Amino acid sequence: MKPCQKYYVVFEGRERDIYDSWEWCQPLVYRYKGALFRSFDSLKVAEYHMHEYVHNKYGVQVCTPPLIEDDVVDEDIEDKKFEERKCSYKCWITSFVIACFLS
Repeated sequence: MKPCQKYYVVFEGRERDIYDSWEWCQPLVYRYKGALFRSFDSLKVAEYHMHEYVHNKYGVQVCTPPLIEDDVVDEDIEDKKFEERKCSYKCWITSFVIACFLS
């Protein structure tokens, strides 16, 4: 039987994010005073808990950005900067977290 995929959320650690392997997560929480992390069986549940944590700690409601592809289904896109504007969720949340802690 195939082991189920786990997702690891680092709430407090060297870098906050969602990881899909313990090998990536462990160095960020190992010997980090006050480390707070948890594993989840689904990415959606992990994202939900990360959003709730950010909302409860900072009072900021985090929402996922709209997917550009959904707005322009089956249309030919001639805009050269379209590819540059596309950003994955992980890129977006990382940028958000960095902006929160640098300001």
